[in-house]
Amino acid sequence: MVTNAPSRVSSTSDIGVARKLFLIWQNPKSRQFVRVGALSELVDGRYGFEYTDDARSATDFHPLTQFPDLDRSYVSAGLPAFFVNRLMSRKRESFPEYLQSLGIDTADVDTPMELLARTGGPRATDTFHLVDDLTADPDGTVTSRFLASGVRYVEGSAARLSTIQPGQHLQLRAEPDNPVNARAQLICVASGEPVGYVPDWLLTDLEDLQSRSNTFVVIAERVSPDAHPHLRLLCRIEADTSRR
Repeated sequence: MVTNAPSRVSSTSDIGVARKLFLIWQNPKSRQFVRVGALSELVDGRYGFEYTDDARSATDFHPLTQFPDLDRSYVSAGLPAFFVNRLMSRKRESFPEYLQSLGIDTADVDTPMELLARTGGPRATDTFHLVDDLTADPDGTVTSRFLASGVRYVEGSAARLSTIQPGQHLQLRAEPDNPVNARAQLICVASGEPVGYVPDWLLTDLEDLQSRSNTFVVIAERVSPDAHPHLRLLCRIEADTSRR
């Protein structure tokens, strides 16, 4: 079910959250990424959305049409249209191949929230993306997935991708001289040669996770050399944040 008219409640925490994604907005002027909202799948099957304090203080940010009040929480029976429109239509002929590239092989993970988490939900018409909530489970483990960015711009990446096996460990390497983003992180094979980039909108959350982890690894979960460039490399993050 899709809805354009969510009802309002005091807080989504009053209901209980099963899964959460954060909405990241890039200021078109400053290029700064700001966490402006949280999309929650609630334990009763409904969906909630609320803005963050950063959204209320962010320069040039304006509330979304479907969620006009920065100070209210919203709950709807179905996934709000703003987020549905960030998913590929299941009617498209290429949808099965799309799921395969995303490593979605079973019905239990074929959910809107998982699709949004793995793809980031990009649209050409705005600067919003979604990132996983990298909060640890009770054992201190964090597991998440993302698609490598910029694969088409890395010289020699196609040949290197063809040699990567699922389950192979990858490395992250800072690229401070990157002309677009000095915080850029390359995704590299064991030899140190790059195959892509960590998405810019994920960098802040990933750096925070690395800083609080005892162990942190990036693994090639799905490699699709013949797919569209943005679907060629699905990475899995595994981190241990438990206290020793």
